[in-house]
Amino acid sequence: MPVHSAKDGTSDLLSRLMQLLGPSLALFVDDSGIWSRPGAEEIKLAIADLCTDLRSLFERAGTLLDAEDIPAPQVEYPIRYTALHDVNLSYLLPQVQLETRNQIATVESWGDRTGDLGDLLREVQSTLKTHLDAVDQLAAKLAAANKPAAAS
Repeated sequence: MPVHSAKDGTSDLLSRLMQLLGPSLALFVDDSGIWSRPGAEEIKLAIADLCTDLRSLFERAGTLLDAEDIPAPQVEYPIRYTALHDVNLSYLLPQVQLETRNQIATVESWGDRTGDLGDLLREVQSTLKTHLDAVDQLAAKLAAANKPAAAS
């Protein structure tokens, strides 16, 4: 099924999707090998799982553009991410949560689409919601573990 249509803006949405997912904080954390102290393994695994899916979705959008001979956009990480080296991953977790919520809201704002684009956008929403649920549960677990015990 053809992806590109000047009339429906499909190729534009695919490019915007790549620009939304490609420079994500989670991918930066994964790509840059941010050093963290031992004990953040659950956060590392949650971010690694999210990154696997983000890369897959990003590549699928690029493949759909490529099928129509439309160049994929070049994406770069925001320069502000360079200040995040040697930080506690627990500090980054709320930022990953917020970014994922914003990504979901952006994709939802694009409305229902048909064809390959619609399938991809529905998968993006479902995948991001699944990861957000997992990260939210992890954040709640960590918050409960760090909560001071009540005085007797």
